[in-house]
Amino acid sequence: MKRLVISQRVDAIAGRDEVRDGLDIRFAQMFWDIGFVTLPMCSTLRDKAAHVAALAPDAIVLSGGNDIGAAVNRDETEHALLDHAAATGVPVFALCRGLQMLNVYQGGTLAKITGHVAQRHIVTGPLYPDGREVNSFHDNCILPEGLGRDLEVLAQAPDGTIEAVRHVSLPWLAVMWHPERETPHAVSDIDLMRRHLTQT
Repeated sequence: MKRLVISQRVDAIAGRDEVRDGLDIRFAQMFWDIGFVTLPMCSTLRDKAAHVAALAPDAIVLSGGNDIGAAVNRDETEHALLDHAAATGVPVFALCRGLQMLNVYQGGTLAKITGHVAQRHIVTGPLYPDGREVNSFHDNCILPEGLGRDLEVLAQAPDGTIEAVRHVSLPWLAVMWHPERETPHAVSDIDLMRRHLTQT
């Protein structure tokens, strides 16, 4: 099996002196089904770069949850993951917040949006020329004028906000929806992730 390193959301637990990294339990089976063992990346390690290198990922996923800036350790961890991917050529798949982080890493900006939390809508663009319906759970978005350097738009929502991108030279692909939250998982999402993450 190939090794997939995935970032985690960070939550402070009310009533306990605990801050926890966490993942939706659906990720592990979803990625196992496409040929990966999932290795969660801890957010508070002092030497994040050394830890990523020790995990020796064959692929990296930036998961959802947390606004950028709300969990600084997580932000720094995802920067380290992207630094590693840029240096090694490891494929990256990012979803929701992960797309936002990839955009910020590339010098882009975010904007607030309404009407995209717990909604479904159509996305269209080069990735889905005929359109497809996706879920939506975000209140930050990427406007065309806020797109980061070297990123190409693959899909947009009806309001023009960016829903999928790829890097023009690195094997980085990102979507704003949550493939893991579909029951059953959408065949188009599974095929997209398998093709992208297993490229050599």
